[in-house]
Amino acid sequence: MSETIKQIIAQLNKPPFNKNYNLISFDSLSPEQLLQVLNDVLSLIDENNKVDIKGEEPEETTIRMLSMLRILKYDPGSDPVGFRQGIVQGEKHVIHPILAWLLKNLEDLKKRAYLAKYLVKIEIPTEMLGDTDIATLYEQYEQLIEEFKLAHKESTALKARGLSASELRSDIEAMEKEKEIVVKKIERLSRKLDNLENKEEVLEASRRLRLERERQKELIQQRQNEMDLMQQLQQKSARLSQQLTEIRQAGFGTTPQGLIKSLEEELRMTAYIGSEKLPKELDMKRKEVEIMSRIAHSHPPTQATIDTLRQKIEAISQEVSELAQRGLAAKEGTEDHLAPFRQQAAIIARRKEEAAEEFTEARTLLDRLQAKIQARKDEHSDNKVLSEKEYKDYVAKLKVRSTLYKAKKAQVSSLVAESGVLARTLDILKQNLESIPTAEPIDPGNDENLEGISKEELLQQINSINNKISSHKAQIAPQLQELKQTKDQYHEVLEEYTERKKGYDTKAATLGASIAKLEHEVKELSREEETDKSQTALLEAKTDIMRALLERAENEGKIISEDRPSLRVKMMNKIAEAEKLNIKLREEQQIVKEQQEKKAKQRDLWFNLETLLKCKEDCFEAEKQRDGVLKRAKGAETLVFE
Repeated sequence: MSETIKQIIAQLNKPPFNKNYNLISFDSLSPEQLLQVLNDVLSLIDENNKVDIKGEEPEETTIRMLSMLRILKYDPGSDPVGFRQGIVQGEKHVIHPILAWLLKNLEDLKKRAYLAKYLVKIEIPTEMLGDTDIATLYEQYEQLIEEFKLAHKESTALKARGLSASELRSDIEAMEKEKEIVVKKIERLSRKLDNLENKEEVLEASRRLRLERERQKELIQQRQNEMDLMQQLQQKSARLSQQLTEIRQAGFGTTPQGLIKSLEEELRMTAYIGSEKLPKELDMKRKEVEIMSRIAHSHPPTQATIDTLRQKIEAISQEVSELAQRGLAAKEGTEDHLAPFRQQAAIIARRKEEAAEEFTEARTLLDRLQAKIQARKDEHSDNKVLSEKEYKDYVAKLKVRSTLYKAKKAQVSSLVAESGVLARTLDILKQNLESIPTAEPIDPGNDENLEGISKEELLQQINSINNKISSHKAQIAPQLQELKQTKDQYHEVLEEYTERKKGYDTKAATLGASIAKLEHEVKELSREEETDKSQTALLEAKTDIMRALLERAENEGKIISEDRPSLRVKMMNKIAEAEKLNIKLREEQQIVKEQQEKKAKQRDLWFNLETLLKCKEDCFEAEKQRDGVLKRAKGAETLVFE
């Protein structure tokens, strides 16, 4: 934002504005003054805006400026209401971007404002166009606008053609002058050669010298080309050597079996992606494209159609939920022994898809990082990368510049404080000047009193008055002298303040630009450092993985050499056991399917038996309630009726 304000101030200080602003004075402008500056810029574009906003109503000013900005095609942003409110109140965050845009495109906007007078059509209500005369006039008006467009294009083309012709004319004149100079030089050299006895030998020697110099230039250019080519080849050789070293380090400790295993895993992953994942995504995309094309080729839906579709969607959703509930109820009635296997299969399939997604994203990220690294290498192939010592020296220079900037800023602050003290001193001196008593007025009296006074008395009065005047002058003289000295000091301080203020503005602008540039460089270096750190961490992680694989391969080699079962053998045994378990579970599943009907009948029989026993129990309880209760205690039986 500060750069934008500096550009605005620089443009306003140039003719025809000549505002003589600086950062402080421009920032301290009131909203009304800021609107007046905007109005002055608009008046330069279109003279119809040359008015004093103090004598204009705020609503009229706002409407006029908004209409002018609309004609100039200024983009108010995503908040037009806030934009209008900002213009009404003269807010800086609204006015400053407008000024920057206007001053940057001043000539184009002048042309646009000129064309708007003739090309912006007058808005006529449609009901008035029903009148035949008005419609005819409006058609003529549109035809005149089209004729104006054609005439303006022809005028612009003619002006451009005339400009090119004038440029060619000036070029021809310059070439004629150069030709005359060359001809005169040739004549002068010819006259010098005529006096020589061995003129032909000198001409031949000069011709050979010219040819040798041309040949020397060609050889120098050829040598430079060869040096550049050799440097490129050296860089390419160093890059290939680095790649070869990295490949050798990556392949150190690997075995053919490990490479084959990794290739098989990658092949399986690629086959899964190509045979299952990508076809599914392709089918989904085709369905989406089919739906989109169907929507694009169909007529725009009406509200009734949308309501009908919503009702269908709700009905289908309700039907789906009912079917799902029925399926759940049916599953609850029967014991599903395959549910755990289905869940495990679904979990494995989901994990497989997630792993494929992660693999694809990792592969894409790896390709992107490799391309970025290659681009960085190509970009910095000719540039020297800063070492740690050079980077520290650079940071030290930045610190020195920052200290210098802080010192200059403190000096400027002291000058501002001194200026405030001097201004206060000036105010005090002005107050003291006003408080100095004036000379007492002399009452001349009346002419009648003068007639009765003698000459000696009159002389005495005059002498006394002169004495009083002299005494007052003597009293005032030191104060006048002090005031004169104070004024001289004030003017000197004011001149010094003005000079230092100019120096401050210049240094502040220079330091601001330098600091912005340095901050940008620091941010770039920090970003590059973070990128390098992330790449370093990634490479370290890859190194750890490769180290773990290497240790694992070494352990496998030791196990093979010690005639102990290796990890491959163990895994093959586990796979064989898992396959046997799978076969056993399938056999049990077949047995369960065969016995399911028998078990269901047996369950029904047990359920009927339970119902029969419950019925007998209920009958027995009812008989007890009716006939009484038989109690046995101490070898005796007692029948109790209730």
